[in-house]
Amino acid sequence: MRKLFLIKIVHTAADMGSMGEGLIKEGMAKMGKEKWLENQKRIENFWNEVEKEIDAIALDYGRTRIYQDGLPCGGELGLRIVRETAEKGSMNYRIVRKLVERGATIEATESPELLRKEYEHIKAIVTAAGVKEKAEASGKYEQVKDELIRERDAFIAKAISATLKNDETGLLFIGAAHNVIPLLAKDIEVKSLD
Repeated sequence: MRKLFLIKIVHTAADMGSMGEGLIKEGMAKMGKEKWLENQKRIENFWNEVEKEIDAIALDYGRTRIYQDGLPCGGELGLRIVRETAEKGSMNYRIVRKLVERGATIEATESPELLRKEYEHIKAIVTAAGVKEKAEASGKYEQVKDELIRERDAFIAKAISATLKNDETGLLFIGAAHNVIPLLAKDIEVKSLD
């Protein structure tokens, strides 16, 4: 039997790589510094709870595969991305790093091409020079966002179905907008961490 634990994640600026700083500024501008900081504290508490729930599963790490939203590669490159992103403050990637250090395997989860498409849209929004340009970039992204998510979900489900072996457990760290579960192979038992 193949098992998969679904972990709905909250992205932070540290997860967003080179766009993180721009997203922080944008978040503070929209929410105000005090509310933004309160929100960051809630996110930190969320990740602390996720870590406790994962620790309570009592995983056999040598038979555990990690699937991470936004990660297009496994192996040494995947590990390097995980380590670097964890060092930049990503709580999500700190948990993944800890699991890998205990013996879990990181898997290529996403299509580089689809991630690049989404990145270009988000970058256009974040780097827009003015209100009009930002609105145009947001409008363009809204037109393709749902289809892009569907394509990414199909790719993620295919990657999990192909790599998660019998008697293994997978952990899927995935954003709330995704709907991967209905696309998985039918013999994968899915549990959600709430």
